[in-house]
Amino acid sequence: MAVQHRFSPSAGWDEVVRITRRELQLLLAIAGVFFLLPALVLGYFAPMPQETESLEQFLAAIQPSLPLMIAGGLVSMVGQLAMWSLLLAPERMTVGEAIKAGLLFLPYYFLISICVNAMLGIGFLLLILPGVYLWARLAALGPAAIGEQLKSPVAAIKRSFEVTQGNAFPIVAFMLIVLLVFLVVALVVPNVIGAILALSGLDMSPGGTGLVLMVTISGLIQAAGTMIFAVMEFVIYRQLTGVPSPQVFG
Repeated sequence: MAVQHRFSPSAGWDEVVRITRRELQLLLAIAGVFFLLPALVLGYFAPMPQETESLEQFLAAIQPSLPLMIAGGLVSMVGQLAMWSLLLAPERMTVGEAIKAGLLFLPYYFLISICVNAMLGIGFLLLILPGVYLWARLAALGPAAIGEQLKSPVAAIKRSFEVTQGNAFPIVAFMLIVLLVFLVVALVVPNVIGAILALSGLDMSPGGTGLVLMVTISGLIQAAGTMIFAVMEFVIYRQLTGVPSPQVFG
């Protein structure tokens, strides 16, 4: 019988902090290229519409930006896959090798992500609780998929359910607290800074110095959040499968 591991949110967060501190330089190198740059490009050239009265108006407003948004999402996926490859490597792996591994696995992970997002969407449409439950059960999917080379959506989803069996509640607690903190920071900080910049007389119109600064700050927050969540998902997978802790990379 397989050993049933238990996930500890407190121990998980301690490990996230430890890994992030120890490997900050390499993680930032990946995050800067694959998380921050797409966020800045989307923020400058495809900002989210602020005033829409219906879902139809919102979809119509973002339609011209969809190709750029999809491209940005794909670039971010490569960054996540590269981070997980680094953290899961049994031997030392360079950043270049990790990026190559991410690029090679991207087509499979893109298809897996479509299926997972469809499942989550249905779950949240039915009721909030089914969506949250699925979110927790699929938390180990990314690291499991690339770490075990699971190229089929069915195989990757099944493996994530196996790994997270009996641990939905602690995983929700672990991820939800960090998500709420991130959402508060992501919503409040840019708006406060934007108000300060506007009061200081900086140009907040498209292309203006004030707006560029606000978009840059938003991009930095988004990139940091994506990086932290990638490490969190790795830690969930590591704790529940018993894979060794990552060694110092070179």
